[in-house]
Amino acid sequence: MDKGSRTIVIVVAVIVLLAVVGYALGLFNVDASGDLKTPEVSVTGGEIPEVQVETGEIDVGTEKAAVPVPKVDVKTDEVEIDVPTVDIKPAGDDGSAKQ
Repeated sequence: MDKGSRTIVIVVAVIVLLAVVGYALGLFNVDASGDLKTPEVSVTGGEIPEVQVETGEIDVGTEKAAVPVPKVDVKTDEVEIDVPTVDIKPAGDDGSAKQ
């Protein structure tokens, strides 16, 4: 994939991610009108193939080992700073989206 295509894919992925997060946080409300019907599908024929799989084994365990670990003495002071806050107001469902 060249650089231009990769950029387009990243931009589209970010837009979709922002839309999903916005909807999950209630930043917008979506109402749909009309009937929702699933398509009628019929499937005939076909056969499941026989498959034989041989796998290797993985053994997971523990053992004792001497590992050098540094001793660190951390001293902390408490200071008062301004931290950012976030206030989210969900979209109201006033029925205006049902047009």
